[in-house]
Amino acid sequence: MSWIEDPGVTEFRGLNLSSLGVDEAFVNITSDIPNLWIYTLSSQCYKCPFSRKYEIDDIQEPLKYSTRYSEKWRVVSDGFPPTISTDNQSSVLCEVDMNLGEFGVYDLWIHDGGGEILCEFTTMLKPVNIYFPLVICVLGLILLWGLVAASAAIVNQWKQNKNRTIAPIGHELESSDDKDKISPNKKSTSRRRVKALDTFRGISIVLMIFVNYGAGSYAILEHAIWNGLQLADVVFPWFMWIMGVCIPISVTSQMKRNVSRFKMFAGVLRRSCILFLLGVMLNTLAIGSHLETIRIFGVLQRFGVVYFVVATISICFSCRHCNTPKVKCIAAIQDILILLPQWIVVACFVAGHCALTFLLPIPDCPMGYIGPGGNHDNAQYKNCIGGAVGFVDKLVLTSKHIYQKPTAAEIYDAGPFDPEGIVGCLTSVFQVFLGVQAGTIIVVHQGWKGRLIRWWFWGTLAGVGGAVLCLASKEDGWIPLNKNLWSVSFVLVTSCFAFYLLCICYVLIDVKNWWSGAPFIFPGMNATIMYVGHSIAYDLFPWHWSYGLMNTHFMLLLENIWGTLLWILIAFWLYRVKFFLAI
Repeated sequence: MSWIEDPGVTEFRGLNLSSLGVDEAFVNITSDIPNLWIYTLSSQCYKCPFSRKYEIDDIQEPLKYSTRYSEKWRVVSDGFPPTISTDNQSSVLCEVDMNLGEFGVYDLWIHDGGGEILCEFTTMLKPVNIYFPLVICVLGLILLWGLVAASAAIVNQWKQNKNRTIAPIGHELESSDDKDKISPNKKSTSRRRVKALDTFRGISIVLMIFVNYGAGSYAILEHAIWNGLQLADVVFPWFMWIMGVCIPISVTSQMKRNVSRFKMFAGVLRRSCILFLLGVMLNTLAIGSHLETIRIFGVLQRFGVVYFVVATISICFSCRHCNTPKVKCIAAIQDILILLPQWIVVACFVAGHCALTFLLPIPDCPMGYIGPGGNHDNAQYKNCIGGAVGFVDKLVLTSKHIYQKPTAAEIYDAGPFDPEGIVGCLTSVFQVFLGVQAGTIIVVHQGWKGRLIRWWFWGTLAGVGGAVLCLASKEDGWIPLNKNLWSVSFVLVTSCFAFYLLCICYVLIDVKNWWSGAPFIFPGMNATIMYVGHSIAYDLFPWHWSYGLMNTHFMLLLENIWGTLLWILIAFWLYRVKFFLAI
């Protein structure tokens, strides 16, 4: 079971370690004192009370206990309420920091130590290192990537040499690599397809598939419980941001072809409706098509709504024949001047989000509350999850038609809440529009250095703005980073990383030609198929399989990586047969 340290260990002190699941350990509790209770508090539960969990006299055998998050345990004598505040020390006999590890075995002995109650916590069997498999798999993927890249380079070189041998004397064949190569000194850069955009989109969809498949059940790779930012939290905003980058490129192209604004708007409306309906259809995979409980909003639904809003704004305010200013300093900020009317409209969306979030009165909840409800703040606001954001969804959609298992449910004991609900669409418009700013830079400025400088500037500006709003902390800022609420600080910080990542991809792929964008460029060209396909095939073989006891991070990680790689291979095959789905 603990394959990293001793593959032969499956039993210890009569305990069957094979019966443990992922992130579980055995805890043996013994007490010489009767009528005691154990109260617990998760390290992830901010400003929560301790909750009564076990009556020690009723514990007859070792507990299987979750090691996912560290906890504090308090031993309290009988006769106290189900919850006690963190400040209440009068009833506490002793307290223990329970930092448990997977497949470990622990003893907790509660006894009288000469007039003082003592809690002696001992590690009887050392836990396994759950992050070692992650390191091994990452190194393995890097090695695999290197081998594939090296093989492709050798094959390409062989083909080029063969072509040179066959070519007539005095005539050099131009390779496809040379055709695609972008010289930093040529203005033709802007007329070529920017491969970094497809690669960026591919990175986003690949990470999304991996996270949705489980990410090896690693807590650090999944979504933050409420406030905070983890790997899974950047994927969706990046996907929306890169959608915004492509909007001005598409609109400008259609303007040059003299496509009417009405026809462009009709196309935007059609795509938005298709995305929204696809999202509603995918929502029925888990709960079935019960109209009384179907979830209305979701990932694709938000894509559809926000794309419709931002693309419509772009169509309405884009000029068909924009002249380049002759004054150099004005030309340098032409991308900003072109978007100035759109910036004003988007600023109204952000202002509307802030007004709803902090000024809307909510029954039985304090104005401006943005916490997870449930046990947060000593359980004073049990039904206030998300404050105004949650209230609007429940008012418009009703509780039955929103997400029933938010990230805050398990830790905070909170109720239903939709992280892709109505109010969050307002700041999502801002997220996508920051992408529009990046895309407008591509359209307006032809030089690669000018593009990089501007992207880096916008990324830094967004990062600093987000850090100021959250005060560079998880819980203590004016507007914390929060994906569930899609807070303004969350938009700025995730967009900061997006600008920086685009800079890196652009230099490596389009400027220096050091990287082709593979393998991410292939799923990036068929992102819709990748998203819908992986959602439908989640529980199907060969993407999902089970072998023996899938009770280690290593086995789950292998399965999740395998499922993700299969979609990359499918995307590569679609690329080879030249099939690209455009909605």
